[in-house]
Amino acid sequence: MDYACSLGLLSVVYLAVLASPGPNFLILSDLALSGRQREARWVVLGLTAGSIFWVIIALTGVSALLDRHPWLSSSMRWAGSAYLIGYGIKLIRASRRPRMRETPRPAGDPSVRRGAFRSGIVTSVTNPKGAAFWTSAFATLMPPDAPNGFLLATTVLVGILSLAWHLGIVRVFGTRRLRAGYVRIEPLVDRVAGSALVLLGFQRIFSR
Repeated sequence: MDYACSLGLLSVVYLAVLASPGPNFLILSDLALSGRQREARWVVLGLTAGSIFWVIIALTGVSALLDRHPWLSSSMRWAGSAYLIGYGIKLIRASRRPRMRETPRPAGDPSVRRGAFRSGIVTSVTNPKGAAFWTSAFATLMPPDAPNGFLLATTVLVGILSLAWHLGIVRVFGTRRLRAGYVRIEPLVDRVAGSALVLLGFQRIFSR
């Protein structure tokens, strides 16, 4: 019963972390609104893989390594910041010439799938909010001397919650009504999303 309660508490806290607005939401909503749902789903798979990566890091005690070597955490933060700033600038530039955009390659293109999946992993793994959760709050919520079955259940649960939440974002923002409205304000949405990503990137640079 204690393990069931621990799983429930972990689920509630993790969902709260997922619901907090951040780069995951901005990237997925932009892709879905622009009609690239299949590409967005590959980003979701990357985000989920990144979440599972952090679970494994936390469960194996590797988080202690990050605490002992701050430069590792700093390197990850800088890499994530550079990625977000670059992605944001790309959106801002596209918003200034919407009619001159290149036709996106089909989502079935292996390079598109790889790029989208890689985008999800980079966004998730270099997210300092996620790193702080997995290496601190998550560790305190884990029951002491938890059996391997509980650790496996935790990993599977996190993967399911991440997959469901992010696919839900793609589903909601991929609806026809929202996409129809998006066409009329596409440049504005791209500017806002791009600016938000750039600000998030700089915020990560100066955060501790």
